[in-house]
Amino acid sequence: MKKTLTLCLFVSLLISDDYSFDFDKIEVKSYEYSGYVKSELKYQMINENSPLYSNQDSIKANHNEISFDFDYFKDMYRVESSFVGIYDNIDSHENSEFVVNELFLKIKANDNFSFNFGKKSLKWGKGYFFNPIAFLDRPKDPTQPENAKEGFVMADVRYNKSYVGNLKNMMVNFIYMPTGEDLNSDYHSQNSHNYALKLYLLYFDTDLEFIYLHSNADEDKIGFDFSKNLQTNFEIHGEFAKEENGYHSYLLGLKYLTTTDLTITSEYFYQSNGLNENEMLLLPKTQPFSAQKYFINKFLQKEPYDILYFNVYYKNILNTADKSHLDTVGFTYQFKNNFTTEFSYNQTFGDDSSEFGKKLSDKFLWGKVSWFF
Repeated sequence: MKKTLTLCLFVSLLISDDYSFDFDKIEVKSYEYSGYVKSELKYQMINENSPLYSNQDSIKANHNEISFDFDYFKDMYRVESSFVGIYDNIDSHENSEFVVNELFLKIKANDNFSFNFGKKSLKWGKGYFFNPIAFLDRPKDPTQPENAKEGFVMADVRYNKSYVGNLKNMMVNFIYMPTGEDLNSDYHSQNSHNYALKLYLLYFDTDLEFIYLHSNADEDKIGFDFSKNLQTNFEIHGEFAKEENGYHSYLLGLKYLTTTDLTITSEYFYQSNGLNENEMLLLPKTQPFSAQKYFINKFLQKEPYDILYFNVYYKNILNTADKSHLDTVGFTYQFKNNFTTEFSYNQTFGDDSSEFGKKLSDKFLWGKVSWFF
């Protein structure tokens, strides 16, 4: 028996020598890329009771995007970029644009310090549909929160440190973001200097973030958020933002995965500077999601009836002041060749004077086809 084992070991060593690898000769790529091509069709039925109604029965809209992300890295340097080309056709009215979502240089000085310079999206906050503390990000659209991708030009210095104990990680960010007529003008059209300090802590397996923003054009702001997994399938999160001598807003939410692969995402959002019910009655049209209180729930069932790559979902966005709401029922199907399709039916409910009840479109069908590479 011992001779047999010795012979097997000797043969395996001989074979492994024939197939040995020289890791020094393996070429490691210094770049990464990805992207997608997508096309959306939206057919909107017109609400005749809307104050914006003008004898039009429907609106047909076609939205197309091609996105390309490219990262190049060498030694301590890394360049990250994200570009998107857009073409829209709304009832034969065409528009096209090219947007640089991100383009910045990252320098990793050592294991603790890094520096970012350029156009970048910070993606602050733990909320899925709203982010009160995202002071230096573009606001999300709760109907399509994943679309908020374009950043601002800024400088970001980071210090990161890991620990053994109750405090597992700490990161400090210092951000400087100027604005002017030709720089970040959609944040402030006037010249301004904005400084932000963010402290991140992973303490007792809880994510905590504290933010302070100082600007010479606006009131100073403070923010706080947290995220905690109570169980492997149950997470809670929240955010709080306060403007000095001004508004305050907060968000509370949860995400829960059942044993049947049903994902429940719920969030309550409040903004003190939002319009109350009486103020909304006086306006023929309000800006999207300008009320004080919203409650959003999304239910996503993965692969019902064991249909692979097929998901169905239902989402409800409720204005709790006037009880109007937007309901969405849809499904997604992902093909093996990186194609994804999505289709949904959307309808608004509410009195003619409510936020969702007076929208120009009260029903719409929406379809999307995407290819990822």
